[in-house]
Amino acid sequence: MISAYLAHLHLEETVAMPALWQYTGEEELSAALAAFRSSRTPEETLTDLRRMLPALPPAPRAAIVRGVVENAPGRADETLAAVSTTLSPTSVTHLSGPHT
Repeated sequence: MISAYLAHLHLEETVAMPALWQYTGEEELSAALAAFRSSRTPEETLTDLRRMLPALPPAPRAAIVRGVVENAPGRADETLAAVSTTLSPTSVTHLSGPHT
C-alpha cells in the first residue's frame, strides 16, 4: 500500500504538476484553489487537517496550524482545540498564547 502511494506521489510530482504548470497560469490555479477552499465546510477542513498533520514534521505542522488559527476569526480557540491533538503540548502553548 505504501509503495503504491509513493508511486502515485512520484507520478504526481513528475508528470501531473509539470503539465499543470505548463498549461495553467498562477492566477487560474489560485482561483481554482480558492474555489475548492470555499466549497469546503469548516468541519471538512478540520477533518482534513486532523488526517494530514500527523504525517508532517513538527515545524511545518505548527506553521500550518498557526495559519489556520490566524484565519479563523472568532473561532481561533475552537480551531486550535480541534487540531491540537496532532501537536506537542509545547507547540499548543506557543500557538495558543496570543489567541486565548
